Amino acid sequence: MNNCESEEIVEAANIAISNLLPTKSRSLYDIAYNRFKKWCAEKNVQVYSENILLAYFSENAKNYKSSTLWAQYSMVNVDDKEFLMIKVGLILGIAGACRTDELVNLTVDDIEDVGSSLIVKIPNTKTKIPRIFVVIMWKYA
Repeated sequence: MNNCESEEIVEAANIAISNLLPTKSRSLYDIAYNRFKKWCAEKNVQVYSENILLAYFSENAKNYKSSTLWAQYSMVNVDDKEFLMIKVGLILGIAGACRTDELVNLTVDDIEDVGSSLIVKIPNTKTKIPRIFVVIMWKYA
């Protein structure tokens, strides 16, 4: 908890986090997260950033070659001419925590280009609750 967060906010966030992960894969997420936290403690990392994540993944590549986070990290420097559609699918899937069928059913009408970011609407979800998320296009802005 930092100075700007009350105990009530932290507790609400912890409850939300505990409900985000699928039960059957929670242990894998916990293992990966604890590995990251241990690395941060060893490096005396107190504030997380994109650079921290990139450094962690590059130092621990052997542990993440099959993960979606490694896939996102490794796709940053590949040629857009050859891999742009794969990159777009990967970014949308990760940023929106999309299931395969949600990506397959996504249409151009579900994506709004607002300049340096995209607003993506997933109207048909497994939970029957439409979802909206934003993808910031920092590389292309």
